[in-house]
Amino acid sequence: MFELTPATSFVLVPPFVVLHMLVRYYFQKFVMRKFKDNKNAKKLSECMFYLLQYLVFTLLSSAIVVQNQIWWFNYENLYREKLSMDSFSPLHASYLMLELAVCISTAITWCFETRRDNADFAMMVVHHMCTISLICFCMYSKNFNWGCSTANLHDVSDIFLEFSKMIYYLGFEQTSKVTFFIFAVSFIVPRCFVFPKFMIAPFFNGKLNQTLLKMNPDVNLTAVFTEIERKFIPTAFSVLFVLDCIWAVAIVNMAVKLLIKKQWRDVREKQEDTKSE
Repeated sequence: MFELTPATSFVLVPPFVVLHMLVRYYFQKFVMRKFKDNKNAKKLSECMFYLLQYLVFTLLSSAIVVQNQIWWFNYENLYREKLSMDSFSPLHASYLMLELAVCISTAITWCFETRRDNADFAMMVVHHMCTISLICFCMYSKNFNWGCSTANLHDVSDIFLEFSKMIYYLGFEQTSKVTFFIFAVSFIVPRCFVFPKFMIAPFFNGKLNQTLLKMNPDVNLTAVFTEIERKFIPTAFSVLFVLDCIWAVAIVNMAVKLLIKKQWRDVREKQEDTKSE
């Protein structure tokens, strides 16, 4: 009987990469055919697919977070798996395996997307490569709670981003302005405040060691979180945080232009026309 283990999780990634690429190809082809009269049909198809993708992953990660109570502020639940003799979780591993497959698939299909022309494409690639490295490391080092909670914090804002872009390409520009501000809050608060305070800072301010000792006073701290984990995780997280801050500045800049100058478009993209031909 097939049993999901850390090793088999990685083995299953390539088939899911292929499956994801096929589903995406036919989905976008269907959308482009339905909106063939829209000049932004390709961008629209990309947004719709990403919207569904991030919605599914956010619901999955939220279900895992709620079921296991691994909220970003609950340190004891976040770290408890590291104190267990058998910290492997098939549910968590399955989620991270799917996330890894989708990240790899997306990195490949970017070569054929309109987003490759974005001004921040290089940043997107760095962010993506860092995410892939973190997922692989979390699966290898069995940091499943940590990985799922971090992914949940990051994915939720993408739902509002893709929805806002989608309705913008459909021509509902006034409505997209409202959803953009919702996206701005859902991006800046989780990524620029919650993420560094509860995910990065514990490695530097002693909260990590304090929580582990509170749960087990006799614990060997260096055995639970190895030196490699204590260096790689906060370093990779810091890279993500810096990129998030740069994007946050761009988001605020767009918001200011919208409120003051009434200019409304994605500053990363080439000028587009939302009207159909």
